[in-house]
Amino acid sequence: MNWKSILRFRLIGVILALALSVAIPVGYVAAAEIGSLIKTDDGYVSGTMIGDVGNEVRIFRGIPYAAPPVGDLRWKPPQPVTPWTGIKECTKFGLWAPQTFPTAAWSGNVPESGMGEDCLYLNVLTPAKKTTDRLPVMVWFHGGGLTASSGNMPSYNTQYLPQHGVVLVTVTHRLGAIGYMAHPALTAESPHHASGNYGQLDSIAALKWVKKNIAAFGGDPRRVTIFGQSGGGARVVWLLASPLAKGLFQRAIIEAGIGAGTGGGSAESYYFTTLEAAENSGKALAVKLGVSTLAELRAKKWQDIVVASAATGTGYETRFTVDGWSLPDTAWNIFTNGKKNDVPTMIGAGEPETLKHQGTALWAPGLLNGESNLYVYIFSQVPTNWRNFGLKAYHGLEVSYQFGVIDLIAFHYNALFAAPAGLPKDPGIDWMDRYITDATMTIWAQFAATGDPSVIGLIDWPPFGIQSGQDKYLNIAYPLQVGSDFMKMFK
Repeated sequence: MNWKSILRFRLIGVILALALSVAIPVGYVAAAEIGSLIKTDDGYVSGTMIGDVGNEVRIFRGIPYAAPPVGDLRWKPPQPVTPWTGIKECTKFGLWAPQTFPTAAWSGNVPESGMGEDCLYLNVLTPAKKTTDRLPVMVWFHGGGLTASSGNMPSYNTQYLPQHGVVLVTVTHRLGAIGYMAHPALTAESPHHASGNYGQLDSIAALKWVKKNIAAFGGDPRRVTIFGQSGGGARVVWLLASPLAKGLFQRAIIEAGIGAGTGGGSAESYYFTTLEAAENSGKALAVKLGVSTLAELRAKKWQDIVVASAATGTGYETRFTVDGWSLPDTAWNIFTNGKKNDVPTMIGAGEPETLKHQGTALWAPGLLNGESNLYVYIFSQVPTNWRNFGLKAYHGLEVSYQFGVIDLIAFHYNALFAAPAGLPKDPGIDWMDRYITDATMTIWAQFAATGDPSVIGLIDWPPFGIQSGQDKYLNIAYPLQVGSDFMKMFK
């Protein structure tokens, strides 16, 4: 071969390389079969399998997404994970975040995994067969106010929702005083002159982990939905408001996460407080603990901090802090001023949760202050025996349906609430409940995939508007029905 031929072949190679560099999108992962061994940015993780033959879901439990926030890292933003060599076995859940429970309501996996500050772990459940499947991703933030429960609850980590075509990520993060306490000394040491919101910064770290790693699990990092119920729904509101979360998710679902009072001021303060008030709350906790310096606070056992923060009359309260950095203003003001992270959003609550629906009506103008659609629901499905007794869709009932664990409804209800006299022990789960649980998971997955929850052949769910006749909502019960006059009912 002469020098001209060699030059010709080299030129062709350069042209092909340039063409491929243009054609391959950012975040591209070469097609590969997904097995029980996955390479993340920090190292290899191994998982296990759940589900049915032919419809398997791979689950990876206890993947670290940030360094353990212990010692000098207590009450600091999450730090990067130290990469590991070899294979990290991710077949068991990580620790629950410190909290004053568990009672039966939060028992979950606590007896097996325990509780502690080294809690910054997430779980990934994927039905994908190949890395190129690019399935929509749903990131779950659990309920329990800002003080209880865990992403490790077994009922959140089942195969049923992933089998509807999504990669599911469940997150555990710091809670209570360990996760949200502000203090003047913490503010002074911060380069951002901010303190509090550490549990929220954990959530952002988890979303950054998802953006970097989820493609290896067959997920699409450009179709991430955040969703949460009660305190988890409030965390979704915070993420919609935080500039630090911009670009980390493309849809949001708020389940019973917005409250209401007698007016805008009450709604504005829901879960939110000023930096000064939060610092005073932290100072009151330090007094209760009998310490005066930050070093002494960090030297305290987490058990002592959790117990003291839950004591009556302490003066401490766990809330989101308007710190001027991670949260420049209250979510109410950020939404009203059109500065939220503008993504398609679903919002709703159980049928009798009037204050939650009033909260939706109050916040609707702010939620609609952008380019993206808003979709409103009322969840009213109740198993037959309980419905005939007169029980309505209590706080959190939709969670059992969206995760396909309706057979655990009686356990969850009795753990959370004092059952009224005469309530049947058997809730009467039947084909209507099976239909609604499948419909709920299908709708949630469709919204994650497209940003529009309408499903051909199942339901045409129109976007919400605050004008009369446009304030349509989906009543989630058998049969699925679209209603209107939401604002008239709850404003």
